[in-house]
Amino acid sequence: MVELLITAAVLILLLLVYGYLSNGMLAVEHYPLSVWGDGEPIKVVMLADLHGSSFGPGNRRLIQKIQRESPDLICMAGDMTVKNGKGTDSCLALCKELLEICPVFYAPGNHEIRMACYEQFIEELKKAGVVWLDNAHHDLVIRSRRLRVYGLNLEEELYHKFWRKTEFDSSRMEQYLGHAGKESFNLLLAHNPEYFKEYQEWGADLVLSGHVHGGIARLPLFGGVIAPSLQLFPAYDAGLFQREKSWMVLTRGLGTHHIRLRFFNTPEISVINLS
Repeated sequence: MVELLITAAVLILLLLVYGYLSNGMLAVEHYPLSVWGDGEPIKVVMLADLHGSSFGPGNRRLIQKIQRESPDLICMAGDMTVKNGKGTDSCLALCKELLEICPVFYAPGNHEIRMACYEQFIEELKKAGVVWLDNAHHDLVIRSRRLRVYGLNLEEELYHKFWRKTEFDSSRMEQYLGHAGKESFNLLLAHNPEYFKEYQEWGADLVLSGHVHGGIARLPLFGGVIAPSLQLFPAYDAGLFQREKSWMVLTRGLGTHHIRLRFFNTPEISVINLS
């Protein structure tokens, strides 16, 4: 019996060590999407949920991996900082480095909007050259393709626990962002993936989301275990999802917040190849 308890304790300790060390790992996940059939592809890198974490001094490992991908644009889908203001300086420094690679678009998550230094942080980002999208959009043309990048900012009440349902529909999307563009490819940065159905009904062609952290831990066959809403085995945990002609890429994110461990859930740089 004693030997069994010692073995169990050792296994638990090894699992905790693995969960802690996993925070420093970094995977690049590729999502090829055929959306227009011909012409040169457009490469989008998505980052989310950094939460002030760092991958090497000055986030050097993170930056180098992104540089190797040679993206056309980089999209930050929220929670790159923490609600207490931690990580604002490192996030700003990261953005300045990434702007040397290509344009950077950034939409807020539920942590940015709760920071006391929110306005100052946004001004610094804009001054650096980041395209800040707070219920706004930005039009661009890449290799003759017209893209409209939207950034959605949801109120804190829409990041509810699963037992506190808040009404949300596509008409509310129009209150935030107006009508979806008809002549362009609509790329929506929306931190909370829970409302993918409403995003699709509104007119998003591609949604880039985070927030769920891959479900904290991931299990074979079951996927992510728990969402920030405390929903067990959430329908949207990580990866690629489709509704009719709309797609959503949901990243496992880069950092941690309340639970400082990752189990079978490597931090992720998402690379979306649009062709």
